[in-house]
Amino acid sequence: MIACLPMYDFAHLRAAHDQFWTLIRAELGFGPAQLTRDPDIWAQWQSADLVVGQTCGMPYRERLHDKVSYVLTPDYGIEGCPAGYYNSLILSDDADRDLMSYDQGRFAYNDALSQSGWAGPVTYLTRHGIRPAVGVETGAHVQSMWAVREGRADFCAVDANTYALALVEYPELASLHIIARTDPTPALPYICATRFDAARVAAAVQNAFTSLEQNQKSQMRLRGFIRLSTDEYLSVPSPTSPDKLFS
Repeated sequence: MIACLPMYDFAHLRAAHDQFWTLIRAELGFGPAQLTRDPDIWAQWQSADLVVGQTCGMPYRERLHDKVSYVLTPDYGIEGCPAGYYNSLILSDDADRDLMSYDQGRFAYNDALSQSGWAGPVTYLTRHGIRPAVGVETGAHVQSMWAVREGRADFCAVDANTYALALVEYPELASLHIIARTDPTPALPYICATRFDAARVAAAVQNAFTSLEQNQKSQMRLRGFIRLSTDEYLSVPSPTSPDKLFS
């Protein structure tokens, strides 16, 4: 069996994530002894052995929603967002430039199937008449932030929770400036393989969160969990792909 919480697994949060899984496993009465931290997250999300995992909104609506069971949505208490929702911060290294000046600029993004690094910000930029001319694919939100700080890209977008957590681990990135905030979309859902009872998994997650120490909840920036409808995820628009946008 597999359990994975890969989406915010910063080094300073690994002990808290391990403890959270220990509590979930105790509530369930089964599951692997340890979280899986293999880099192949697609294999984990699609595994028939996935007891509990966390994915991103775009992978969920584009490829996973009919292959896995939805469990719950975490609430990170993001400013300006309803409970269980989040948004992206568009970042640059120049406090004196406004968003419109980045039309035809170099945009760093983590992955073309990322809601907060690609879909949300590109939808937002398109609505405001801004089209980047060059895409810089980085593979990770933090790497997108570094690309801007080091001058390899003009701007990027990362979700607000990642931004706050990244500054704990990499205080140098605090030199970046928030130039816009995208519209809220449903936060990164917890899922499980269809052979497991999603309601039972959800109850275990809720009970484990209640038992988790407050300092660990604070480190994870986790306020609690709510249940959203699948339609809330599936109704979020997906923009064009990088291949088409930058052709």
